[in-house]
Amino acid sequence: MIDLIAAKPGPADRFDRRLLAPMMIGAVLNPVNSSIIAVALVPIATALGAPASETAWLVSSLYLATSIGQPLVGRLVDMFGPRKLSVAGAILTGLAGVIGVFAPNIAVLVIARVILGFGTCAGYPAAMYLIRSEATRTGMRSPAGVLTALSVTTQTIAVIGPTLGGLLIQVGGWRATFAVNIPLAIASLVLSLLFLPKSTALDATRPPRGRLDYLGVALFAGTLVSLLLFLMDIHLAQLWLLGLAAVFGAAFALWELRRPDPFIDVRVFAGNIPLLVTYARAVLAATVSYCYL
Repeated sequence: MIDLIAAKPGPADRFDRRLLAPMMIGAVLNPVNSSIIAVALVPIATALGAPASETAWLVSSLYLATSIGQPLVGRLVDMFGPRKLSVAGAILTGLAGVIGVFAPNIAVLVIARVILGFGTCAGYPAAMYLIRSEATRTGMRSPAGVLTALSVTTQTIAVIGPTLGGLLIQVGGWRATFAVNIPLAIASLVLSLLFLPKSTALDATRPPRGRLDYLGVALFAGTLVSLLLFLMDIHLAQLWLLGLAAVFGAAFALWELRRPDPFIDVRVFAGNIPLLVTYARAVLAATVSYCYL
């Protein structure tokens, strides 16, 4: 039954509206977990007897996993299609929710947040792939309504995350902020299986499997980990971490420039002022909002 529903083609002249529900629920999993933790840190620290320096890792671990995982999953979506990655992301999200519910200490909670980061980062790349695929299939280059709906949904859920977190804590304690991922993951899994197509209009452009840039991924991860460790404990004695991040970053850029199929094509940044301004605006907005949280 699932295969029959998923196999039905969408309308030839407009975006397939059945894709909206799995796209949106997949895309909101990360922003809701980014903001919901803000009000749970103090109850977690109190319950587990952990200092603030340790609870901060519950925030940073998800950001780190997401920042590494999102371009990685984006590449995997290009290679294997959005359906498989959406299903895998939903399973990881549900697993993280279960681990969080039964976690005995901060270390296990951090592991749950890392798994959550990798699981929830599948939604947005999968949605972008589906939008590109539908644009190719229908000839509609920019589905403004779909992009607007996706943007409004993700931004709204990030804003209401702390309120939702407070409500969950009041009703079921801080573990409820992890447990909420279980029904969300189940909904994402069911919707992905029901409505995401096994094949898309972009299948012919997929890169050959097995050509993932493993060294590029490792250098990118090394850059982010080193930078994050420095930012979490800014002291002169930690400057070597900043230098290490610069070395990893330079090596990453040089390696990617030499690759015919790079993990991240750094060439697109050269002289592309609108793209650079867009990224700078996004970084400033995220910095302000998450520092506030």
